[in-house]
Amino acid sequence: MKRAFFASLIALAAASAFGQTAETILRRVDENQAFRSIEYTGRMEIVLGGETRVKTMKAWAVGDSKAFIEFTNPEDRGTRMLKLDKNLWMYFPKEQDTVKISGHLLKEGMMGSDVSYEDAMESDALLEKYSASILREETVDGRPAWVLELKAKTPTANYDRRLVWIDKERFVSIKGEMYARSGKLLKESLSLEVRNIEGRWYPVRTEMINRLRRDTRTVFVLEDLKLDTRIPDSRFGMAELTK
Repeated sequence: MKRAFFASLIALAAASAFGQTAETILRRVDENQAFRSIEYTGRMEIVLGGETRVKTMKAWAVGDSKAFIEFTNPEDRGTRMLKLDKNLWMYFPKEQDTVKISGHLLKEGMMGSDVSYEDAMESDALLEKYSASILREETVDGRPAWVLELKAKTPTANYDRRLVWIDKERFVSIKGEMYARSGKLLKESLSLEVRNIEGRWYPVRTEMINRLRRDTRTVFVLEDLKLDTRIPDSRFGMAELTK
C-alpha cells in the first residue's frame, strides 16, 4: 500500500515538473489533427538508392471511416484506392482489376513507398490505441518538444511501441519512431514542414523511413489542403472506384 502511494506521489511530481500530463498532451495532438473532412492534392517522392520516383494524387476523406485516393501521375493515372471503415480496395485500370487489400498485404508499401497500407488505414487518434508517458524533453530543429512513449493498449494498434516528439508550442508531432514487440526499430518519421491551416498546425511535408528496407525513404507532401469541406457520399462508392 505504501509503495503504491509513494509511486503515485512520484508520478504526480513528474507530471507537475513537466507542466502537462502525457494524456493531456496527446489529447491536444489528437484534437489538432481531427477533422470532419479533408481534401488535398498530394505528392509522394519515393527515393530508392539514387533513383527518385514521384507519384501524384488527389485525395478526399471523411473522418476515419471513408477515404478515396486517385493517382494522377502518368505511370499510375487512374489507379484508385477506397477505404470504407476497416476495408480497403485498390483499382488498377490497365488490368481493369479490383483488389481487396487485407492480411499481410496491409504491411506492404503503398505504391512501393515506405508508407504501408496499414499506416494509411490507421486512425490519427493516438489516444484511442496507445497509453502515453513523458520520457524527457528535447529540442528538434530548434523546436522544444516533449518526448512521449506510447504503448499499444489494443491489438488493432499498428505498432507495439512508439516514441513521438511533440512540439511544445504547436502540439503537433515533429518526429516519430515505431517499434515492434521485439524492440526492433521499424520506421522513423520526421515532419519537414508544419503549416497553420485554418487556425491549427498540420504537417504538410513528412519523411518516412522504413528501417527494414535499405537505402529508401519517402517524402509525402500535402498541397492545396482543405479541411471540413462538404464531400458528397457518392465519392466513396465502388462505382467511383472502378469508373
